[in-house]
Amino acid sequence: MFGIGQSLRRKPRQFSYNPRYYDAEKEARNQRRIELGHAPIEDESKERKPGDLLRARSEQRLQMAEREKAARRNSSKMKLLFVVLLIVGFYLLLKSIAF
Repeated sequence: MFGIGQSLRRKPRQFSYNPRYYDAEKEARNQRRIELGHAPIEDESKERKPGDLLRARSEQRLQMAEREKAARRNSSKMKLLFVVLLIVGFYLLLKSIAF
């Protein structure tokens, strides 16, 4: 009556999923590699996730900061070495003049 019995016996709607980026040749290559005993090739372009670019930039900034810190440390050591050599030079110069 009025389709009530029909709705109770109806199957749920099916979802037909067609892969958007399916590459049959790549699947065949990976299957062949598995058959030969090798590891399958992962996606060459590596799927990006949200925030990957920001993380990469952040890591680059941290690496740059580490390099700058190391450069400053080396610069400070060179300045200290120059001052010590200058003091030793003046000491030797004054010692040679005194005698």
